[in-house]
Amino acid sequence: MLGAAVAVALCAGVAVPLGAAADLAYTQRALLDRVFAPEPASGPTATVPIGPVLPARMNVLLLGSDAGPDRTGARTDTMIVASIDTRTAATTLFALPRNIQHAPFPPGSPAADRFPDGFHNPRAPTSGDYLLNNVAEYGRAHPALAPSGPTTDRGLNLLMSSITTMLGLPTSHYVVVNMDGLAALIDALGGVTVDVGPEPLPIGGVTYSGRHVTPEGYVPAGVHHLDGDQALWFARSRRNSDDYDRMGRQRCLIGALVAQKSPADVVAHFRQVTAAAAASITTNIPQSLLPALLALADEHRPVLRSVAFDPDLPDPVADRGRFDPADPDVAFMRRVVRAALAPPVVPAPRPAPVVPAPSSTASRAPSATASRVPSATASAAPLPAPVSVASSCTARS
Repeated sequence: MLGAAVAVALCAGVAVPLGAAADLAYTQRALLDRVFAPEPASGPTATVPIGPVLPARMNVLLLGSDAGPDRTGARTDTMIVASIDTRTAATTLFALPRNIQHAPFPPGSPAADRFPDGFHNPRAPTSGDYLLNNVAEYGRAHPALAPSGPTTDRGLNLLMSSITTMLGLPTSHYVVVNMDGLAALIDALGGVTVDVGPEPLPIGGVTYSGRHVTPEGYVPAGVHHLDGDQALWFARSRRNSDDYDRMGRQRCLIGALVAQKSPADVVAHFRQVTAAAAASITTNIPQSLLPALLALADEHRPVLRSVAFDPDLPDPVADRGRFDPADPDVAFMRRVVRAALAPPVVPAPRPAPVVPAPSSTASRAPSATASRVPSATASAAPLPAPVSVASSCTARS
């Protein structure tokens, strides 16, 4: 009996780790097949290439969907383009308000022919159906106006074509997170700590039609460790705040998750994370890119910066000196993107001063004409610099 017990214990000591490893491997494969796009096969024996080279810059459209049982359709109320430098992992987030009007489409496209002045209905100028957050739904309802790629979803293709036109950033990859699934994902990771701000944030309190009702509760003010439901309302609460406040809180939440959650956290809660991710995340990022992306994240701790195209963004050529979502200045948006992604300028060392020899003309005054001519750089209007996500948790900038 003792020998049998020892044999069983030894077998269990070998079988249990192997079984757990096999179960984790199966869970991982199920997650990859459910969430990430497989590579297109060119034949019956085609295989996925290992370790493809990443482009120098990878632009990914991050979307938060408001789909739910009480909603018709799924509007993209959160739209952020993450532009990733694949050499350093430095990432700039470009946040777009959901209420951008007259969203442009690529010149010569069917959508541009249908909307020469941007996404707008002159017969219903105040209609919420013609804001940027409804472009994807419109594309699904009118597939003939949307491009056929890069995805099988004509609505997402139309939205990506518009955002690419505005920012001048080629975008072919997307990640959609269902809002309710976000809460489950944060719970799976053990919650997240954020600075809620000086005032508590109402949970609910506004119906889908905009009518104010009694809130179901509050996210407490100050620095707190939030569970998934609290973090979700931190990101989407709109009672006593506006869309631009929510945009700032959403970028803050992304920054907090990146800063606080390591690969070890994911491994420690792998089963819960995979279940939440598979139920709430969709993307067209191919599986073959994952090894290179994971290696990039492992070698470099991602540094996030942020630019929000909201009315707090200075626009020197606009009528009010601020970016106007109701009349977006596309040329200005592209200049801001280029400035945000430009490498830092390192000033060249100054040469040693040369003392000229005395001459009879040394006492002459400098040319009055030359002193009045401003330099080209002095006359150019400065563009706003990106701000770090961590520093903007309680501010809209």
